[in-house]
Parts: sequence; structure tokens; C-alpha cells
Amino acid sequence: MNFGPAAARRTAALGICAAAILSAPFCSLPAGAAVAGAKLRITVTPDAGGGAYTMRLTCDPDRGSHPRPAPACDVLRSVDGHIEDLDVNPGPCTLIYLPVEVEVSGIWRGEPIEYQREFPNSCVMERTLGPLV
Repeated sequence: MNFGPAAARRTAALGICAAAILSAPFCSLPAGAAVAGAKLRITVTPDAGGGAYTMRLTCDPDRGSHPRPAPACDVLRSVDGHIEDLDVNPGPCTLIYLPVEVEVSGIWRGEPIEYQREFPNSCVMERTLGPLV
């Protein structure tokens, strides 16, 4: 029996699909399983210049160049890595305008994180992000 080019392509496509379906149980996580860990780079930059700093944070295990990795990872776990949901210690701050920018990038449990926000001053930043910064 002689197959034409179209039939050969269909047969090859079916073979690739079958291989993908059969290998799926070996490549995916069980339902409800979470990927452990985080690898983040956190940069804090005051607008007035000077005093900028960058730190690395890993979670599960909690470590890195971050000065308080365990509390920082704990607050991230409390919001499942959604930094924009943090409001660690709401309360009053002075109305002095000395802006500070925070950037966080990396991976949280297998998902990319990109967070950037300018706070009116370091008090608001610390009350919002707590031990993360």
C-alpha cells in the first residue's frame, strides 16, 4: 500500500499527539499539588538618590541575602505570592513626600512574579510590605 504525503503527515501528527498524551502523567503535577519555593530579587530605590539596595530571597528553604528571610517568606505565603495583596501593618504615617520605589521579580511556586510600585515614603512601604523590604 502506498501512502501519499498528506497521509504520511496525518500519521506523523497522530503519533506526536499520542506521545504527548501518554507522557502527560509523567510531566505534570497531581491535582492540587503546589510547586514549592521561590527565587526573588527585591530592589528598593529611594527617589532622593543614595541608599538603594537589592537582596535575594528564596523560600522553601527560607534564605538568601535578605536580612530576614523567614518572616519575608511567611508574609509572601500569607498572600500566596500576590505581593499587591500585602498590607502587613496598616496604620498612620507622616505625610512627608520622599518617594521610594520597590521592584520584585522572580519565580513564586513556578509562576513568574513582576511587582513594581512607588510608595510616597518609606513608612508607607514598610507598613504595606512589612518584612519583605
